Amino acid sequence: MLLLVSKSKIMNPSKLKIKLNFSLFLLLLLSGGPLFAQKTTSIHGKVIDAQTKDGLSYASIQVPDANLGTRSDIDGNFLIEVPLSVKKLRVSYVGYTTLLVDIKPGENNELEVALTDASVNLKEVEVRPDKYRRKNNPAVNLINEVFAHKDQNRKEGLDFYSFDAYEKLQLDLNNVTDKFRNRRALRKFQFIFENVDTNKVNLKVALPVYLRERVLNVVYRKDPKETKEYVLGEKQAGLEGYVDGDGVSAYLNNMYQKVDIYDSNISLLGTQFVGPLSPLAPTLYRFYIMDTLVYQGAKCVDIFFAPAIKSDLAFMGNMLVALDSTYAVRKVQMGISKEINLNWVSDLHLEQEFEFFGTGKNRRLMLVKDDISMDFQIVKSEKGRSILGHKTISYRNYSLNQPIADSLFRNQLASVMVKDATNRDGQFWDERRHNPLSKTENGIYKMVDSVQNVPAFRRASDIALLLLAGYKSFVWFDLGPVNTFYSFNDVEGFRMRLGGRTNTRLTKNMMAEFYGAYGTKDKKFKYYAGLTYAFTHKVPRNFPMNQVTVSVQNEIQIPGQELQFVQEDNFLLSFKRGVNNKMIYNQAYHIDYVREMEKGLTYTLSAHRIAQTPGGVLRFDYRTSSDGPVQFLDQIITSELGGSIKYSPNQKFYQGKTYRIPIDSKYPTFQIGLRAGFKNLLNGGYNYQVVTAKVTKIFYIAPFGISDWTLEGGRIFGTLPYPLLKVHAANQTYSYQLYAYNLMNFLEFASDKFVALSVQHNFNGLLFNKIPLVRRLKWREVASFKGLYGGMDGKNRPSDTNGQPRFPVDEEGRTLTRTLENKPYMEASVGIANIFRLFRVDYVRRLTYTDSPNISKWGIRARFKIEF
Repeated sequence: MLLLVSKSKIMNPSKLKIKLNFSLFLLLLLSGGPLFAQKTTSIHGKVIDAQTKDGLSYASIQVPDANLGTRSDIDGNFLIEVPLSVKKLRVSYVGYTTLLVDIKPGENNELEVALTDASVNLKEVEVRPDKYRRKNNPAVNLINEVFAHKDQNRKEGLDFYSFDAYEKLQLDLNNVTDKFRNRRALRKFQFIFENVDTNKVNLKVALPVYLRERVLNVVYRKDPKETKEYVLGEKQAGLEGYVDGDGVSAYLNNMYQKVDIYDSNISLLGTQFVGPLSPLAPTLYRFYIMDTLVYQGAKCVDIFFAPAIKSDLAFMGNMLVALDSTYAVRKVQMGISKEINLNWVSDLHLEQEFEFFGTGKNRRLMLVKDDISMDFQIVKSEKGRSILGHKTISYRNYSLNQPIADSLFRNQLASVMVKDATNRDGQFWDERRHNPLSKTENGIYKMVDSVQNVPAFRRASDIALLLLAGYKSFVWFDLGPVNTFYSFNDVEGFRMRLGGRTNTRLTKNMMAEFYGAYGTKDKKFKYYAGLTYAFTHKVPRNFPMNQVTVSVQNEIQIPGQELQFVQEDNFLLSFKRGVNNKMIYNQAYHIDYVREMEKGLTYTLSAHRIAQTPGGVLRFDYRTSSDGPVQFLDQIITSELGGSIKYSPNQKFYQGKTYRIPIDSKYPTFQIGLRAGFKNLLNGGYNYQVVTAKVTKIFYIAPFGISDWTLEGGRIFGTLPYPLLKVHAANQTYSYQLYAYNLMNFLEFASDKFVALSVQHNFNGLLFNKIPLVRRLKWREVASFKGLYGGMDGKNRPSDTNGQPRFPVDEEGRTLTRTLENKPYMEASVGIANIFRLFRVDYVRRLTYTDSPNISKWGIRARFKIEF
């Protein structure tokens, strides 16, 4: 049974036309369901505005004089089952005339209920709509009481608690029509449609494609504050060998995070929403008292809430608040508006219910049902297909304020997978599921196993791999990445490259990568060959990594270019501003060991030998005396050993077959590194030590957006030529790079000591959401600042007497490389993100060193990114 809604006698706004963006498939979650044992009458239909014919979201559908009802979804659709004795329904909506509707008992009723705006029956001179007010608003006053009492109502106020939970997460392909089934590409897959299920409200057909079940035991103590989640069992239906199940699971966990209605900010979909019980809520939300009713024996007030600006990252829904001294939330339902500045999600619905557990002073309201659904759609369309995600958690066996053994809190992980959790037998699941699986849900496991045996599926997977990852599979070998097969630059001319890697069909825990490349201008061959062995007996690069890589490489490199997740010879990055004719050829031998600990600690060990040779017009020229001849250094050879330690608590990754991408989180990352070069070791020419440190942190500061901060620094000890110092990361492409200086030229700045700060801020439409026409575009404001300060010891600074290679010069003989003692390098940008939901465009301005030769004082840069 859902919250009951009627026109309130406590507050009666003249007009409240607020629409919620709930998809039709969620109506079964919204409906109260049958409460009687006898045969029922099924009623489904739509509530609309009589004049505009628009659906009325969240309209109340009630059985008169009975504690039974439901609400319409965002489009006005509803479903309800009532006893045979019921002959009428009362349909109401705030600001509209209530209507009694006749139904036919014992039959399936399909209704269209048209409600009339209450103001149309008034004389024009009498229409004076009440303005919403925060002051002296009983709904706002009540919300303030809920906020004031939230600490005493949260379960974290207990000294100890524990409970068992059963979690089920399912993804369905929605709106599977006959036309879709009969597509030529699906003729080999007709067996998958044996598991389709029909939404009773709109008769759309959904095909389950993914299912994950988990059985959990959660323990909590207040002092010291700590929560541990023990995964007793986990089972998922996935496409093994094609999609990494653990990676998908981690990604879905990030989207479907646990929601505490009392939190000021609520994390979902990798972003933060302002909660309805935030201190900012009275400013950002509108609250209305809809009704008073009795729920589970307690008198409650039904409060409707919605964002004052519909495109803001906030929720819309109802909560039942106990009308007693506790002011506790007894039940909540909420979703999002159609206008919300959120990508790819056409609907979101969350429902939570609370019940009392314990006795005496240990008596508390605890969560018994946690239900969240999302509808993912590339193009919002009633006829289009979407992915419906539905996660339910049920809770049992609460123990409150009973001491818990310290041993259960000793593990460093917040979530602990117990031994054999993924190998549980059928009896375990039959006993631990709080509710048995439906026939359709059971069929998912069988269907997923069968689909992998269809040749057409394997061909489709190969095409998807080519489009998304850039590789084409040939049995045990993947050819690619295809976007590096052809590129160009000023030194190599046209560059052709061909390579690939082995895949898991050859061996699971070992991967070989190799390529060969040739430049038509420099007429030189380049190559790479590497072998990675995972001691975990899992696929390399899978978390937690415990692997070693041995490689040899002969390649050309742009000094000071650092790109994220892409290769430098990517065709699209061949287009650069300015001159790019100074490069370095590297003949390198590497041994790298990586060990990740599940508690967030990572350490690396490495051994490198690198011989650097100047390329293009770059020369390593030097003098040993002011009147001596100019000499040239053919190579710079280094042999070094190194290591690093990184701490990333609760770090999660989206895991591909042979790659992974970190998932942003609120936790900081700390990293320190040490490298040392040894003269005469494998012909190394220099003794030196390099110390680096880096801290990154993402701040979620709803409603003001997300801020990503990076602070790093380093110190190099020793006497070294400038190519071995810190040549700062520059970017001369037209792509906006987050971790490079977008208006700095290659080789422009070098240091042996430095500190740098980078700030990226996304306002999530904070300003654009308030502009009527612009907010429809769902643009988001972004801004950034990057500052770099450093210096160089005199012994490393080239002169005509110390024998250090001179800084490079341009065609007019002007020195191109500088040091940073006088002032820091700074640049800033402002831009628009989420253009067509895919692109970000920035105006970047250089703030210092604007008199340097051959530089750009400003520029327009673009970036491609998929985000919610």
